[in-house]
Amino acid sequence: MKVACLAVSLSLAVSTVAHATKQPASADPSYFQESYDQEAMGHNQEALAALDKLSAERNGSYVALLRRGWLQYRLGKNGPAVEAYNKAIAMVPKAVEPRLGILLPLMADKQWATVEKHARDVLKVDPESYLGTLRLAFALYSENKLVEAQSLYQKLVDAYPSDTEARSGLGWTLFKLHKTKEAVAVFKALLDFSPKNVLAQQGLAAAAAK
Repeated sequence: MKVACLAVSLSLAVSTVAHATKQPASADPSYFQESYDQEAMGHNQEALAALDKLSAERNGSYVALLRRGWLQYRLGKNGPAVEAYNKAIAMVPKAVEPRLGILLPLMADKQWATVEKHARDVLKVDPESYLGTLRLAFALYSENKLVEAQSLYQKLVDAYPSDTEARSGLGWTLFKLHKTKEAVAVFKALLDFSPKNVLAQQGLAAAAAK
């Protein structure tokens, strides 16, 4: 009886292994890891290709779309990156990360009005988002909507006093608003703890030449 039970157990085990090997999705997790490993080595095209090995179901998953958008952006393929991020947003509307991600290829293409729209969408989902606020401020600055840009940059500097990007953004916004004295003070404060900051150095030079 014991021998018969053992035989049945072994038979079931072999059957289970055989069935698992027929399922392509069983190997999918290694393809994600392969993608991460390839990116870590600077092989972004190979990292993207690894995702294509995923099963159709997993290739269309939220995480795969999010990662595809990031890698397309890294490869300079901004159109496909935006498409992937939009699909991820549609799949998980309350998620913040694809809404932040889509800003990168849009900013690379200098689509400032669209960047502004998406950045505002980020802040609807997460009103205190640092990146959402920072990227909205830069879009507004680029669109010459300087008063609101100043307000957002000031909000960031108040919350993150050591943030070099927020301080330089505030300084340049003040400079474009012809508030030269205030801009100089911001640039000098930035250089006090970041002496080699190029944007602050350029800001002081522009103020001196004015």
